[in-house]
Amino acid sequence: MEHVNTSAGDRVRVADEKHSVADVLRGIRIMIRVMRKLPRVRLVLLLANCRFICTMGLPVILLSRVMRKPIVIKPFGAMLGERIGAMEPLRKSLTMSLLNRAAFIFPQTRRLAEELVNDAGMDAARVVHFPNFLPDEAFRPEYRKKRFAGACVFVGQIKREKGVFDIIEALRGQEGITCDFFGPIVDRDHDAFVTALSGDGNCAYRGIVEPDSVVETIGAYDVLLLPSYHPGEGYPAVILQAFAAGVPVIASSWKDIPEMVEDGSTGILVPARAPARIREALRRIAVDGDLYESMAAKAFAVSRDFSEKAIVNDILITRVSGLLPS
Repeated sequence: MEHVNTSAGDRVRVADEKHSVADVLRGIRIMIRVMRKLPRVRLVLLLANCRFICTMGLPVILLSRVMRKPIVIKPFGAMLGERIGAMEPLRKSLTMSLLNRAAFIFPQTRRLAEELVNDAGMDAARVVHFPNFLPDEAFRPEYRKKRFAGACVFVGQIKREKGVFDIIEALRGQEGITCDFFGPIVDRDHDAFVTALSGDGNCAYRGIVEPDSVVETIGAYDVLLLPSYHPGEGYPAVILQAFAAGVPVIASSWKDIPEMVEDGSTGILVPARAPARIREALRRIAVDGDLYESMAAKAFAVSRDFSEKAIVNDILITRVSGLLPS
């Protein structure tokens, strides 16, 4: 297996960030590595965000097809349809022409799959819903029953669009309810986040948790908070990690999150940018222990539907194996 890293490293991007000279140079380096490795592979799997797919991803698709290598695309997030829809007609036509040369595209949300077919004009036979999944070792062997004691957690990129300031506002002055934040802080929001925490005794920043420890870390808390309004939100992996830990979520009814979180069953959905509704949801589970325990147990049960074995074997391997020469 050959591998080319298309990521921008540890740098946390913000929405609508412009391309930089560094991005262009990184793209050139990626294309050089792709050209060197293509002759040695039988199939190309492109895992990238919509920004990369609609720029450097297009020549990767073209090169793969010129060299008669089948290519499958797995977009991160759920913005690909919106990005294509915002293109000028000529660029959109070129982009769709190249995307339709891929053997398959695996959007992680059902909404994105529908957008790519109905709005962007992709061949429906090439579009297959492929949700996020967790490695099998992330799952606990059995459910550990617990009661809500007011310990909340946020895990992810610390930036405004993830609703972190709404969490701080919602918990301000709420006796017995706390929230610990884990994750890298985007430079743009660093000072404001530190200032907001300094004036609130209910919330604290706990640093960055290692990827292999996320499920265990969340499992030490009672509820995951994710009131996101991030424009690229798809199926946040942290929700699956909370489910695997037997921890329900309070999340925003934003974008495709309702495809993952069933309101009142595996968590509670609240409007985005609504701190008061986060408070209401917390009060609701604080006084209704049966509801909390039911949601925690259901979240744990649902997590098995997103195991690596269930998703990768049943969706990816089944389709990709048919593309390889015998």
